[in-house]
Amino acid sequence: MKKLNVDFPKAISRFESIMKTQLLIRTVYYKRIFGGKGFEFDSYRNYSPENDDASLIDWKATMRNPHKVLIRQYLEERDLKIFFIVDVGDNMVFGSGEKLKNEATAELVSSLSHLILGSGDSAGMALYSDRVVKLFPASGGMEHFHSIIRALANPDYYSGKSDLKKTLKFLLPVLKGISAVFIISDFINFDDETIKILKTFMRKFETIGLMIRDPVDLTMPDLDNEVIIEDIYTGEQKIVNPKMIKRDYEKYTLEQVSKVDEVFTKTGSDLLELHTDKDFLLELATLLKSRVKKRKFVNS
Repeated sequence: MKKLNVDFPKAISRFESIMKTQLLIRTVYYKRIFGGKGFEFDSYRNYSPENDDASLIDWKATMRNPHKVLIRQYLEERDLKIFFIVDVGDNMVFGSGEKLKNEATAELVSSLSHLILGSGDSAGMALYSDRVVKLFPASGGMEHFHSIIRALANPDYYSGKSDLKKTLKFLLPVLKGISAVFIISDFINFDDETIKILKTFMRKFETIGLMIRDPVDLTMPDLDNEVIIEDIYTGEQKIVNPKMIKRDYEKYTLEQVSKVDEVFTKTGSDLLELHTDKDFLLELATLLKSRVKKRKFVNS
């Protein structure tokens, strides 16, 4: 594979700018994004319209105290350990626009890991295809960050058939003390065995799925000509007319996405579908903001 089309400094700068706008860093700490299992309830305090988001109000507690509007306070976990499980299979080395799926993924992971490591917490990463290609145990510091982005930018790591179930089985006994896990993939190779091990994994770790999709993953180009398509794993080629198979293809891809979404929803985990032809950094920041509001965390 040729050199990746990635601009880490630009992606990181833009993402952190969006985060400051979206999350109002002065009053809501980024750590609360990952706090589902890392925060302990402390007490209630009065709601302040000037400093607090109204979505943080605990209405049940307020109803019990009619003369007060209350929000919850949590004791924050100070040392977060966030782990990234990144699909680097051949299926990710694909794109019909400016960014390949693996290039968008690399910029996403670099932006998130820079935020985490720059805040004094720890990040780890596993790159996987049909095996774990590269493993970085959770650690801190900017030297560690540079090791992560060098791996993400290394074209030699991108090849092979994606096998998430094999990767999760390997990582389950390996990951210790992890606060939250990001799984970044197109989730195209998603069978019943993968679902089973993923559910087990989600019961142990707070899990966030980022589904990276190219427009062609979702719909066929609007062409009324015969084209040759090739299976990236077997090399088998077929001649098809995109217009003739467009409806069936879209039905299949919708069922595929729904199947993945159902697994995450039933386990109470977040799944965000990101598209390489859209502002994926803004979409990611919006998801993180929604996690803060959903958990109703407030300043200590």
